[in-house]
Amino acid sequence: MKQTIHLLFVWGLIAVLLGGCWDRKELNELGIAIGIGVDMEGNQYQVTAQVVIPSAVASKSSPSSGSPVVTYQATAPTIQEAIQKMTDTSPRSIYLSHIRMLILGEEYARRGISDAIETLMREPFTRSDFYIAIAKNNKASTMLKIPTPLEKLPANKMFASLDTLTKTWAPATKVTMDQLLSDLANPDIQSTLPALEAVGDIESSNEKGVDATKSISPGTILRFSGIGVLKKDRLLGWINDQDSKGFNYIRNKVVSTTGHADCQGGGDIALLTLSSDTQKKVLIRDGEPVISISVTNNSTVREVNCQHMKLSSMADIKEIEAASNEKIIEIMKHSVETVRNEFKSDIFGFGQLIHQSKPELWKRLKEQKENPFMDLKIEYKAKTRIRKIGSLLESFQKRMKE
Repeated sequence: MKQTIHLLFVWGLIAVLLGGCWDRKELNELGIAIGIGVDMEGNQYQVTAQVVIPSAVASKSSPSSGSPVVTYQATAPTIQEAIQKMTDTSPRSIYLSHIRMLILGEEYARRGISDAIETLMREPFTRSDFYIAIAKNNKASTMLKIPTPLEKLPANKMFASLDTLTKTWAPATKVTMDQLLSDLANPDIQSTLPALEAVGDIESSNEKGVDATKSISPGTILRFSGIGVLKKDRLLGWINDQDSKGFNYIRNKVVSTTGHADCQGGGDIALLTLSSDTQKKVLIRDGEPVISISVTNNSTVREVNCQHMKLSSMADIKEIEAASNEKIIEIMKHSVETVRNEFKSDIFGFGQLIHQSKPELWKRLKEQKENPFMDLKIEYKAKTRIRKIGSLLESFQKRMKE
């Protein structure tokens, strides 16, 4: 009897394990989307999917074999309906597990983006490691139809560009679904998203298709420039590269970048930031909070256009460090004042910082003031250390003029 029960248990277990592939789909039944765009068409959602053409990206395919992607588009009262409706024109169902970029049209972003975010998070096959951007002055569908050089797949190009930019250029920022969800759910910080621009003759590039990428100078290029400022889930407007750089310094998002400092006797000097670290804390003075921001940069000299400068002089090195400190503080101050004056939106997380360290004080501030961010006192500090001066000790341009 026991042997029979054990045998039945084993067969039952096998039956359960064999049923693990009940929802499997063959690859040739799926249209793998790597980019999704959401726009508004009247009161309905217009969704665009950039789908990979497997035969065009196979290793044996020639570069001139045609476009490696195709876009499908549908309009419906809900985003999920629009995605499913694409099967009207697509021979395969749209598969969302490999999305690299989510592009939101500017008009749609100004109405509110939370419904698109929630829809994609409810999708069981969607991962949350893709990047999100807003199409500045344009529709998301337009961005997904622009061919790109170097990278065969335009959505992959956007992903790789944003990934590289954030490691080498301070004004750039990247936002994943997880980070955006965290910010949207937190009342003490407002969200930001990178701005994606199309520069050039968009109509001509769309007409030429993949042939537009064969020119030395492509007719249209995609670039990330500046940051979109949100309040709750609605886009308010844009800040430029300089203010985006200040934002990233304050939020401790600068990995490496190149900037310049002014020389006292005229000219400027270019510095490569090797590493950067920002520390923020809340100080209490006369019962009121003061945000203390301290940036530490390790840098190297990359370009010298200052005739009086001697890199062999410790005094001149100290002068460069002081000039760099002034520049960083100036950039951070300007960024905060711009956001205060134009948007009144705490994208820097000052409220969150006070809430975490002084919850009772933050509660009192919110009761006393409608927007505590506008009146917060902020102290800025910067410390630049010149670690290297390059392979030249002195500028040969100076010797030429002697």
